[in-house]
Amino acid sequence: MNTIAKVFLSLVGLLVVGLILLNTLFVRIHPWEYGVKQNLLGDGVVEKDFGTGFVLRIPGVHEWHRIDRRTHFVTFADIRQRTEIGMSRPSLEIRTKDNNLATYDLSVTYRVEEGSAYKIVQDRKKEIYKARVVDNIESTMREELAQLSSEEIFSTETRLRVANEALPRLAESLREFQCVPDQVLIRAVRFQDGYEARLQAKQLTYQKTELAESQRAVEDQSAITQTKQAEIEAAEKELRGEWDKRIQQAQSENQVKIAGVRAKANIYDQETRAKADASFEIAIAEGNLAIAKAEALRNELRNKALDTKGGRIFLAQQAAENLDFESVTLNSNDPRVPSVIDISAMVKLLIGDE
Repeated sequence: MNTIAKVFLSLVGLLVVGLILLNTLFVRIHPWEYGVKQNLLGDGVVEKDFGTGFVLRIPGVHEWHRIDRRTHFVTFADIRQRTEIGMSRPSLEIRTKDNNLATYDLSVTYRVEEGSAYKIVQDRKKEIYKARVVDNIESTMREELAQLSSEEIFSTETRLRVANEALPRLAESLREFQCVPDQVLIRAVRFQDGYEARLQAKQLTYQKTELAESQRAVEDQSAITQTKQAEIEAAEKELRGEWDKRIQQAQSENQVKIAGVRAKANIYDQETRAKADASFEIAIAEGNLAIAKAEALRNELRNKALDTKGGRIFLAQQAAENLDFESVTLNSNDPRVPSVIDISAMVKLLIGDE
């Protein structure tokens, strides 16, 4: 048991010694800090800013300084408060160009220039640079804001212009402390009670004047708009009339073309019908002529055929065949009288051949 206790006590002792050595030999640089190394044996401040991490420190040889790298706030207002990255001072009372006392509430942000933190330690301003920065900011802003008149203060554009123009002068005044201004914000402006009421009345009059000018501008624009609208309507009517005229002309031209096409079609129809009728009549006439010629030729040939002996026989035979006797009286004693049933004898009798 004694051995275990001794071992445990030894481990605890080693842990304690390790923690003491860790805190003694190493320094932690946080993400929101610049680390500045100073050699105490004669080399002085190392001209370099060290970033986040653990750095070696030998007691009596090295000393490490931490410089806040975050954005700092300087607030001038009646409500005062102090933080690690912010300082407060009373509101700035400044005389305007027209000799009225104005009270400003404003905020200014700044930060230590990157890569220059070691210069603050090198110039031995680590403990005083924040207060001196605030003093320079207040002095510079008093000079810049004193350029405004009472009426200019109420112009947002003018206040923004003055705030922006103050940044280069602030940068110049903070350069010796290795700081860079970021932004100037004028949050409020107040005057003395009596003047405040007069100024508000004056501002109201100014606003009414601006409103009247705006209304007049609106009326002018309305008149211009109405004029433009009338011009547009007139132009629209003119274009409509022109296009209606073009449409009517196109319709008339199309109607004329259609009438011409129809007339040509009628003429072509009449000519074609006339030619067809003439061709039909000619064909009919030629057919009738051919029929008449054939009929005449037939009659001629028939007559020629019938004018022969055979034709006469054929006609006599047909006549004999077509004879219709109601009664026949024959002399049976006369041998020259043919029998009615003897066609050949009757033919001979009819044609005169005995």
